[in-house]
Amino acid sequence: MAAQDFPDHIDPTLPGYPDPYPYFHHLRETDPVHFSRAMNGWVLTRYHDATEYLRDRRFSRAKLLEEIRAKFGDSPIVRLQSDELSFVDAPKHTRLKNVMGKLLAPQAVESMRAEIETFVGAILDRFEGAHQMDVISDFAYELPAETICAMLDVPGEDRIRLREYVEGVVLARGVVRTPEMIAAGDRAAREFVGYLTDLVRKRRARGGGDFLSALLAPREHDDRHVTDEEAVVMAEQFFTAGHATTRNLIGNAILALLRNRGELKRLREKPALLEGAIEETLRYDPPTQAPSPQIAIEEVKIGDSTIRSGDRVSVLFGATNRDPARFENPDRFDITRRDNEHLGFSFGIHFCVGAGLARLEALIAVGALVARLPKLRLASTPLKWRSMGRFRGLVALPVEF
Repeated sequence: MAAQDFPDHIDPTLPGYPDPYPYFHHLRETDPVHFSRAMNGWVLTRYHDATEYLRDRRFSRAKLLEEIRAKFGDSPIVRLQSDELSFVDAPKHTRLKNVMGKLLAPQAVESMRAEIETFVGAILDRFEGAHQMDVISDFAYELPAETICAMLDVPGEDRIRLREYVEGVVLARGVVRTPEMIAAGDRAAREFVGYLTDLVRKRRARGGGDFLSALLAPREHDDRHVTDEEAVVMAEQFFTAGHATTRNLIGNAILALLRNRGELKRLREKPALLEGAIEETLRYDPPTQAPSPQIAIEEVKIGDSTIRSGDRVSVLFGATNRDPARFENPDRFDITRRDNEHLGFSFGIHFCVGAGLARLEALIAVGALVARLPKLRLASTPLKWRSMGRFRGLVALPVEF
């Protein structure tokens, strides 16, 4: 299907499509501030427009949640999201982000390095002599959940079902939301909130040395004090913000390297380029293709378009990250790219608070795969992409080595 032939009733992030980027180029060149009937709102495709919008306080995420609640009712998934960082505005957003930001400060994230390296090594040890694996199901799916479970000291026997809860919650987060997506989110949210509420109560009672106990530590005259309800939502965000995104980042990075053998060769010869490879993946094939929309709270001009009060607006990161006005040779995967200020983790007040942890996991995981699996190559094509709202990732990535 040619880029211009994509019908406008399709989710503009094109979930499940193998190559959405020709369509994104077409939109940016012909209709850069595009009104999507599927989203019932505007999507931005130019880098400059996106950065200006993402730091503009004339747009509100809380208003979006009000719309979702009016349409779908005060369901479990809507109640869960009502206190998430993604759906609150300042000043509440500022306080909650400061709390999570201190928990995920660089020093705290770095303290997880040895444990993540151990996880990665143990997974790859299982495939010693196997000569093939699925990077997604055998490796990338397991690592983020194990990392978060370790950070929150979740018992090992509970970890598989927690991954299932996370998948259901994330499924309900597209820029386009259907009754089916909300129903799946409700089922997962009920179980997830019940589990985390019990975990928070136990941790509040006895404490511990994990991140959740640090979050719940009693404080006086400190803006880091959180209620049990807030702690449940923050614990949920540790999982949902880090699981699918990190899994997709690892898979997308390996795929990009396997499809660009020259860059894989450069990385093998010079492992110090690994950080550049992760940043280039975040630009070239971002695991999150769009942020949740926001609602204009007054009339705003973007480009030649007038956004009316009450209109929805989002960004197509896959388009902005390949804007030739911002990035030279934007369709080239280049692990030595300089000045790579992509929007893979968003921008402004909703910049991903867990970006440091996701980067560390991807660095360790991709570095180990490249170093330990010689002659790494794709085992089969074509590949299938998940139809998962605004998130871009593979169903499977079979490789041989």
